[in-house]
Amino acid sequence: MDHQGPSPAPETQIKRVVLNRMQRCGVCHHDYAQDDIQVLSRKPDMWMMVVECTECHARNFVAAVLNDGDADEAQLALRRLSDQAPPSIPERALPELEALPATGDGKPVSAADVVDMHEFLAGFDGDFRQVFGVA
Repeated sequence: MDHQGPSPAPETQIKRVVLNRMQRCGVCHHDYAQDDIQVLSRKPDMWMMVVECTECHARNFVAAVLNDGDADEAQLALRRLSDQAPPSIPERALPELEALPATGDGKPVSAADVVDMHEFLAGFDGDFRQVFGVA
């Protein structure tokens, strides 16, 4: 008889699946650990979690849809969580951010600004010297 020991708890199994999909932080590339995942809620067919990077404190909300769970319901729940969540700037960084000099005209970044930057970066070859006119 082959005995492999007790099977891991469902929470451990779910966290392993999440870690297999999200191996590292998309912002600073720090490797995630199981302790970086917090379960926010569980239902029989869906678990809601937040994965927070211990280095840069960037957060990702994750919905694990189990069995025949409704993926559309999971997306809606994630959208609600994201809308309700405070920004992921650590409190210790706020004084440093407030001390930074203001730049630009003070207007918020618009969708057109984002599209312009996207188009610029799509054709950008990585030569910052040319962009900034440095010889």
